[in-house]
Amino acid sequence: MSAMGEVLAALSSANDRRDKAAVLALVTPDVEYHYHVGSKPLLGPEKIGKFLDYHWGHIKHVAWTIETQAETGNKLLVEGSESYTDTVTGKAVFTRYMGIFEFRDGRIARWRDYFQLDPVATAPASAASAT
Repeated sequence: MSAMGEVLAALSSANDRRDKAAVLALVTPDVEYHYHVGSKPLLGPEKIGKFLDYHWGHIKHVAWTIETQAETGNKLLVEGSESYTDTVTGKAVFTRYMGIFEFRDGRIARWRDYFQLDPVATAPASAASAT
């Protein structure tokens, strides 16, 4: 496993344990985290820590599965899924996931998550046949 892959595995393990200190030890002091496309990024470990407190407080039974990963230069791209139970609604949530991690000095300096919060609408048959 590459050094970047090892950091990702440590991040996943810390997330599973809800070990905020371990997660934050894996990011740079000037980390930029885009937790959702279109939302303002979180800048710095303190903001990520507050986000984790909120996020972890609203989910349980989390499974983050990485199915594919690729590296180029200082970037690690991952694809997979995340499932959890929303503690507010009680609903099970499953979403496909793509993440890009940029590294500096062995830690995550930029982190961008790409996923869809709402279910994808099924395309009409006429649209599917046009492709």
